[in-house]
Amino acid sequence: MITKPPGWPFLTAVSAVGLVLLYWASAPYRYTIEMFLFAVFVVIPLALVWLVRIILAGRKDADVVSDRLRRWFLPWIVLAVVLATIVVDAPFWVRFTISKPSMEAFAKTVTEETTIDASCRWLGLYRVCWASPYSTIEAEVLPGSAALSTEEWAIHSNTGFVWLPKGRPEETMEQVHPWRSRPTQR
Repeated sequence: MITKPPGWPFLTAVSAVGLVLLYWASAPYRYTIEMFLFAVFVVIPLALVWLVRIILAGRKDADVVSDRLRRWFLPWIVLAVVLATIVVDAPFWVRFTISKPSMEAFAKTVTEETTIDASCRWLGLYRVCWASPYSTIEAEVLPGSAALSTEEWAIHSNTGFVWLPKGRPEETMEQVHPWRSRPTQR
């Protein structure tokens, strides 16, 4: 068994790793350190299992490896596709695009209120658990703006989105605290 190409259990494990990485990449804040540590402690052991299997299979019968080369490298193809989608920020783009209409509609209701809404609700694919009008670093509320704080089911985070229909103000919290936002503008 160990000298055969990876089967469904191994491919399922690799796919589960890919799904976790895609989920983390779809959050409003890129969890780079967490994704790296996950790769070190989960992907590397899986790679070692794969490496041992292909070496033992090659020693037993080289034709087993060369005849089913595509099946041997399928886990790496899955991880390469996952990595490519993370590099182009596709997980975040897809999740945000699906959620954008409901977040915009909710943000418009938040701009009419002056109090903080701490209730949790699903807006598209994001769980928003705090909303208020957005204020600048001097605590000046920007008219028509909204700050939405998201909560992830698997990650304790305080990230979110800012809705600014009139454009970005001259100075924002993100300029003072750049680690709180994604580097790309949406």
